[in-house]
Amino acid sequence: MNLLCWNRRGLGTDSTVGELRHLVKRYRRSLLFLSETKMRDSKVRKFMRSLGFSGCFAVSSEGRSGGLALFWVQECTVSLKHYSPNIMDVIIGSEASHIWRASFVYGEPRTELRHNFWVLLCFVRSQWSGPWLCAEDFNEVLSSDEHFSRGERGEQQMRFFRECLEDCELTDLGFSGPKYTWSNRHEGNDNVKVRLDRAVANGHFTQLFDESYLENIITATSDYYAILVTINGKLCHKEKNFFDSTFKYEAMWARAADYNDFVEKKWTEGFDDLGRMPTSLKQWNTRTFGSVRKEIKKLEQRLAMLRSSSATPAFSPEERKIEQKLCDLFECEEILARQRSRVD
Repeated sequence: MNLLCWNRRGLGTDSTVGELRHLVKRYRRSLLFLSETKMRDSKVRKFMRSLGFSGCFAVSSEGRSGGLALFWVQECTVSLKHYSPNIMDVIIGSEASHIWRASFVYGEPRTELRHNFWVLLCFVRSQWSGPWLCAEDFNEVLSSDEHFSRGERGEQQMRFFRECLEDCELTDLGFSGPKYTWSNRHEGNDNVKVRLDRAVANGHFTQLFDESYLENIITATSDYYAILVTINGKLCHKEKNFFDSTFKYEAMWARAADYNDFVEKKWTEGFDDLGRMPTSLKQWNTRTFGSVRKEIKKLEQRLAMLRSSSATPAFSPEERKIEQKLCDLFECEEILARQRSRVD
């Protein structure tokens, strides 16, 4: 079972939705949790089927901030126990696992009110004595080495977080991948990077699922990384064929710089049979867009290398350039997915 969690910072552009679809397809996820959707619950639910899920809970945003959403596949049984703007607390079961509790969180962003969030977690702890996992954006760190900037982070707030986890008997699951999960994307000495996203669990959970682990997933369209919690299983990638054998006009073709010239050239060359135009377009399509996923993978690997390198601790111009390229590619993929969903 895989749980994909991401502070999405809104779902208002083709590039952001395109990257979300890319992550959902790439990782065989059983549950998807999104924070800061910045949408009404009714609008969030419209994503359920198109993302391949059969169930959804959503908490509406407050104005242009906040908003939570949890999606799950048909094989999972999910029962909602409690929700608020900062937490979605559920009981999870499936045919292949025991019953356990999961609290998906978006920590209080205002420092002066953060103690209320710690009280809320302690309340959840008092209501459950079985396996418990708590994951996503806590908006706080456990120690100063999880905060990179010119300024120092307040020790008191970190101590309150550590005390909360101790009272709840929760321990950090650790991580693989880049250390920091949020960046302000500023260059040079103005760059700030923090490990805000994590998963913590109690002893009952780690004993039951002793091979669980967390991976920080680099993203391009949000200042937050996604986190993937794999519960007692190896990470599996699920890719679908990007193109099928039938001919369809794709709206994203119009975004290619050479599309009009290519069509005009082929048309002026003359066709004895109009049926040859689709064949030529499909060949051009493969050359121009057929390597989109390969290009995405190559750019993601380069971005991961930059963000894991001690030689480039701050946000660099190359990172910004790669992010923009990825945004363009994800936008193309979302245009394609949206058009095909209407055809299907």
